[in-house]
Amino acid sequence: MATKLKSLKAGMLAGMAAEKSRNDTMDRFARAEAAISQHPNGLLQGRGAVESSPGFSAESLDDVAAGRQLIRIPLAQLHDNPLNARRIYDPAVVQERAASIATHGQKTPGLAAADPARPGHYILIDGHYRKRALASAGKLEMECFVEDDLSDLDFYRLSFMLNEQRSDQSALDNAIAWRQLLDEGKVQKEEEICELTGISAGTVNKTLALLRLPESVLGVMLERPSAIGIAAGYELTLYFKLVGEERTRELAARIIHDGLSSREVEAIRKQAQEGKARKVKEISRQYKIRTDSGQLLGTIKEWDSGRVMLDVQLTDRSAREALVEALKSRFGLDKTLL
Repeated sequence: MATKLKSLKAGMLAGMAAEKSRNDTMDRFARAEAAISQHPNGLLQGRGAVESSPGFSAESLDDVAAGRQLIRIPLAQLHDNPLNARRIYDPAVVQERAASIATHGQKTPGLAAADPARPGHYILIDGHYRKRALASAGKLEMECFVEDDLSDLDFYRLSFMLNEQRSDQSALDNAIAWRQLLDEGKVQKEEEICELTGISAGTVNKTLALLRLPESVLGVMLERPSAIGIAAGYELTLYFKLVGEERTRELAARIIHDGLSSREVEAIRKQAQEGKARKVKEISRQYKIRTDSGQLLGTIKEWDSGRVMLDVQLTDRSAREALVEALKSRFGLDKTLL
């Protein structure tokens, strides 16, 4: 994987450098290299040190992608990455990019790999928004750099790193992708996701917990997944345990449409939690039944709700039958067995 990461890093550095200044060539890569080297646990950490470019052109990659093949691939032969880090696409963003492509053409190549199962076909690693925009703009091909010798995890790792360099993926995107990695055995435990992404174990666990929300709540989140980050999303999982599906769905809609912050969502959850805690727990009263000699025979329990429970053990058969008959008579029961 070292070769792939080196190649990937080169591409990202080119994008970063283009954002700074095309005339400043003396130390542009050195500055970006230093920024990345400060984050051995993942490119997500300390992102403020270097601002990444929203895209980089084929020209800017010429001097850092030597040896990597750049080709035009028919969209019909270019398939989505089955382990892509991003799973949710905003139609409005697709249309915006389609309009740009229709006017200016494709400025940023995608990244693809040959499909081992279908000769002549390719799997897209990076550029899924661009692919959709090209199709919407009526284009039939996509310009892509082509990588080779990729493992299954490389398909996820590369897409994750490139997506995160441009903008944060939604928590729901990550939850869906990570659940697939676990379900398909690409990783065996959550700790391996931490190693892949540089994200803490607590955040990975909270992210995966989003998928335990009811489908109706997830459906609301899908309307605009970027509006609900991991902090607000995790509060929704706690809120659901307290109040159920309907109220959680309503809160998810409020987060999206009213722009509630994670702190506001936390306050709503705490209010619901305190309200539940204030409910008085029903207390039972217990009376012990003893013989004249003090031997414990059983108990009678009663609750404020009206519930009464008799639990006695009578080894003397005649005494037991007499008690049963008395209870039957008290409640007007037929003497036959029910």
